[in-house]
Amino acid sequence: MQPKGLKFIMEPQLPLPEKVITDGTRLRQILWNLIGNAVKFTQQGEIVVRVRRESNDRLIFEVEDSGMGIPEDEQDKIFAMYYQVKDSNGGRPATGTGIGLAVSKRLAQSMGGDITVKSVQGAGSCFTLTIKAPAVQAASSAPSGDDTPLPALHILLVEDIELNVIVARSVLEKLGNSVEVAMNGHDALAMFKPDDFDLVLLDIQLPDMSGLDIARQIRADYGQQSLPPLVALTANVLKDKKEYLDAGMDDVLSKPLSVPALTAMIKQFWDHKPSSAAKKQEHTVMQTHESLLDTAMLEQYIDLVGPQLIHQSLEMFEQMMPSYLAVLDSNMTARDQKGITEEAHKIKGAAGSVGLRHIQQLAQQIQTPTLPAWWDNVQDWVDELKSEWRNDVQVLREWVTEAEKK
Repeated sequence: MQPKGLKFIMEPQLPLPEKVITDGTRLRQILWNLIGNAVKFTQQGEIVVRVRRESNDRLIFEVEDSGMGIPEDEQDKIFAMYYQVKDSNGGRPATGTGIGLAVSKRLAQSMGGDITVKSVQGAGSCFTLTIKAPAVQAASSAPSGDDTPLPALHILLVEDIELNVIVARSVLEKLGNSVEVAMNGHDALAMFKPDDFDLVLLDIQLPDMSGLDIARQIRADYGQQSLPPLVALTANVLKDKKEYLDAGMDDVLSKPLSVPALTAMIKQFWDHKPSSAAKKQEHTVMQTHESLLDTAMLEQYIDLVGPQLIHQSLEMFEQMMPSYLAVLDSNMTARDQKGITEEAHKIKGAAGSVGLRHIQQLAQQIQTPTLPAWWDNVQDWVDELKSEWRNDVQVLREWVTEAEKK
């Protein structure tokens, strides 16, 4: 994906409360969807995110873009499930469906708020999110070790998806860091100098090479020189973090960036105070869930239709997988590339529908013969799929059980 050169602007209206009481997970999901739509439908110009306080218990967010806009007679329809916005060239449906807006509006209403829109066709749109978020009076106390400010780092972010760049950069800069971006491996290697950066965040899947390739090349080029931490960013964490470390990474983070996981990683390298065993275990569990499951999607499903649908879908997935794998094995034996990719495509769709992110990503690799050395690696991916899918299903079942208790 080529960068569109969009400008991303944050405009907080101060003062804002230091802490509020709200559902942080739902709020992130809603803002992710609104900002994602703004990026999708804006070819040039800027995206502005504003936040202000209204009374003591409400926050107002605005996401404004300079994109294609929405015709006035369609603005009352866009929150309907599966509604498609038409473009300005003959009424052809634009990319994507309205399911994200429909879900986001229901989530906002469940938080005591709503989403509205104002738009001028050809001049952009402004979505306004209102949520109930009472301010919390911060208790005065002596600073603890956990309150130690994070260092301000100069970070090289290597990521090829523009939306991921916008969100990651915003998070990193909000924490006081400066960020430079490379959108492919060639540019990353050209930009990198050991003394120029404090931290390098490397997406694993890039258009020209993998993040692991970049890490290996950096270590080969600079030998014994002191290097900044090289940290992998991936939505498809390998079954063992040790594999990333053995391949040249210093740590691994799941995408999208989680602020707690990011700050924990930064403290690991720049604050050497040991954390408690309980915190380490909690961090490990969180990383495991994020790497194996699409928790954001699953949380939306539970909010909207309850956990029973996930249980039923999971049972169906368990019934279907053995036959899928049997056909996949047969096609592997016959070296039938078309058959392999078609069966992997079925597995990817089935896994995605129940939130099994790790299985979905493995199937994506298996169904993509254009990947480098695909024939050399596809058997390993199939073996991992066969050995891991039942474990991932059990992790999902336990996650749903815990979610039901909340």
